[in-house]
Amino acid sequence: MRIVRSEAAQANPHMGLSATLSPLDYASRAGSALITHISMKRFDQKQTHWETGAIILQLLGLGLLLAGCQQAQLDATQTQLAEIDAKIEALESVVGESGTELSELSASRFNDQISLDARLDNLMKDIDALPQSLSKRCTAAFARQAQCDQVTIVERVVVSADKMLVGELEQVWIDPPGVYVVARIDTGATSSSLHASNIVDFERDGQDWVRFEMMVNDLHAITIQRQVIRHARVIQQADPGGSRRHVVEMRVRLGDVQDTFEFTLADRSHLENEMILGRNFLTDVTLIDVARQFIQPRHEPQQ
Repeated sequence: MRIVRSEAAQANPHMGLSATLSPLDYASRAGSALITHISMKRFDQKQTHWETGAIILQLLGLGLLLAGCQQAQLDATQTQLAEIDAKIEALESVVGESGTELSELSASRFNDQISLDARLDNLMKDIDALPQSLSKRCTAAFARQAQCDQVTIVERVVVSADKMLVGELEQVWIDPPGVYVVARIDTGATSSSLHASNIVDFERDGQDWVRFEMMVNDLHAITIQRQVIRHARVIQQADPGGSRRHVVEMRVRLGDVQDTFEFTLADRSHLENEMILGRNFLTDVTLIDVARQFIQPRHEPQQ
């Protein structure tokens, strides 16, 4: 707001008013200039009354202006103070609510910790009492019965007058050459099969013979020679086209069954068992319990 100089200010060259003075400063300086002007200027008789009245009016206006400016500044200050008080009260309310929530949360966590400690103590007591509880349940008679159950009676297991019970795996005696092999019982195989490696065909007395090696207990290999009875094509899931195999006769014994059976020769080094007993051995001779193994005792040849 630009301030226009009054006659009193123009009469006093030393009193310069800035264009940026506030109304309050301007009024104060203008009043001082008027009083100075009255004291310094000489009036003649005709102009004294008029100028005196004008000066009085200007002084009254300045007084009103000063009072108005002070009241406006006071009102603005009070308004700002009221707003600050309201903000302080709002912050105090938020802080109070947060403190209440924090107290409730701390109390809840404390109660949960107490409950957890109590449950843990009860669990430890139950664990400490477990051996004593088990000892009361296990009676002396039960212990004696358990010892009796550990005794193994070796005998041929028969479930009917003419059939022998066998498990998933059995130890089979081959004679000759007079060795044991572990055989897997396989009702899905039509014929029985024997592991053979380094198979060599040769002729003897005009007949087809075969020479092959068989591992004994994964320790050493023995050489066996057998006459070839025929050839058979064996079809497997991994070999849909099938493979041509030699068929030989081997004399085997399992339990009370001792006879000569046909076996196909195949390299079974990638499999776990050296022999498969198929349906040509199992039919009308055995009943199978696949949940058990080595039901029949080993044959002990006479020395």
